[in-house]
Amino acid sequence: MTIADWLAVDARTWTLALNTLLLAGATCAISVPVGTTLAWLLLRTDLPGRRVGVALVGLMLFVPLYLQAAAWQAGFGVQGWATLSLGLSPWLDGWTGAIWVHAVAAVPWVVLIAGAGLLLVEPELEEQALLDASARQVFFRVTLRGASPAIGIAALWAAVAAAGEIAVTDLFVVRTYAEELYTRAAVGPGLDDAPLGLAPGAVLITALVAVGLLLGAKLLPGRRPISVRRRWVFRLRAWRRPAAILVVALLLLLIGLPLANLCYKSGVLVTQTDAGRLRSWSVWKCLAIVAASPWRYRREFGWSLGIGALSATAAVFLATVSVWTVFAVFSTKRPRTAVRVVMLVLVAICLTLPGPVVALAIIRLLNRPEVPPLVWLYDQSILAPWLALVIRSFPLAALVMWHALRTIPEEMLEVASVDGAGPIRQLCSIALPCRLPAVALAWVVALAVSLGDLAASILVVPPGVTTLSIQIFRLLHSGVEDQVAGICLAMIALLAATAAAAAWLAGRWARGQGRSDV
Repeated sequence: MTIADWLAVDARTWTLALNTLLLAGATCAISVPVGTTLAWLLLRTDLPGRRVGVALVGLMLFVPLYLQAAAWQAGFGVQGWATLSLGLSPWLDGWTGAIWVHAVAAVPWVVLIAGAGLLLVEPELEEQALLDASARQVFFRVTLRGASPAIGIAALWAAVAAAGEIAVTDLFVVRTYAEELYTRAAVGPGLDDAPLGLAPGAVLITALVAVGLLLGAKLLPGRRPISVRRRWVFRLRAWRRPAAILVVALLLLLIGLPLANLCYKSGVLVTQTDAGRLRSWSVWKCLAIVAASPWRYRREFGWSLGIGALSATAAVFLATVSVWTVFAVFSTKRPRTAVRVVMLVLVAICLTLPGPVVALAIIRLLNRPEVPPLVWLYDQSILAPWLALVIRSFPLAALVMWHALRTIPEEMLEVASVDGAGPIRQLCSIALPCRLPAVALAWVVALAVSLGDLAASILVVPPGVTTLSIQIFRLLHSGVEDQVAGICLAMIALLAATAAAAAWLAGRWARGQGRSDV
């Protein structure tokens, strides 16, 4: 077969790769400007109510993509309340729905990453520039320029996340590379009988891994002192009220409207009358469905929490060991750099590989008839979904632990080394006790990632095991609107509690870090 014939066979796969790039690019075009603006207003200005806004955006980090898709579809999808009540064509359908939901879901992550870049701009540079320039000039020439790498990383992260997920593309019937992999593996004809062309997928995955390397290199901070001076605050003055109105409008759009959609769907009542169907809303039905969802889907809640807790524990353990290996075990520069590169590659691969690719790799690893123990583990245990969730949650746990362990004063470790303490004893006796809130924070973040995963776990769960994400995904396709809304609201309440715990742990960590710096 010639190269031309081979490329012709793979024409559909090239189209899928282009669709993936289109979805990623459109997602970035919407989420990056909105998220960067929110990050600056909430973190670097004198806007009133900034802490409330930061808390709400932080909560959205823990809301999985499929929950956000369900919330938007409940209002503006084919069976949404606006579509049915107003008699309009569905606003969120096909490409429009996929791009919008991915963009809205990416905004909190852009706020997080771009906000970190804005906060890491050295206040000394801004204060010195203020002596010779206006605040506006300082913002564009110093602050924005200093945060531009983080803004670029935020755009790359939004693109990577959009390219590797299947929940939204499957719901709105948009074919991307990851979606096609999932469809062929789940419903046929199967990857062995009708394989996808490997070249476009390999090119795309290679590009994503390269992007992930850059992302990991920027997000894994170097071991250098961080300025502890207070950041300079931009005074909005006459623009304070318009900026507050803008932020409130964006938060209502990103958070309030999806929650209102779910509340309406869970409490809607349809009564058949002589004039036709009459729709009304009952607060009691809404509360009853939300309250009953945890018990009705108790098995799904149990499986999700159980597998998620196990995977989060393993991810934090691996992250802690690998990060400490870089810092403490290899003391000379060259071996430490080599190990750091290896860890960076692992983080990048776990960040960028689409969920179905992770699942297919695990299937090829465990589903081997010639090795009966592996087949038994694949069919009769939670090893496969546990392994998939560990891979998915490891990168963020590693980023948290890298930042936490790099702030351990080297003098403490040197004193312990003189007293005969090895790397393991230093980790158990010094590093972990000093950074327990950070370890707990990494575990909570890994748990949130595990609870929200669908793309990797849906293909590898054994018979009889159904997680909450899979159950909601099935209900979305079966059209059980009120039950979907109720279970989504119940899970959002659970995730809100998780986010509150993460915020409390992060606050304790920050306060403890401040005391140690003093």
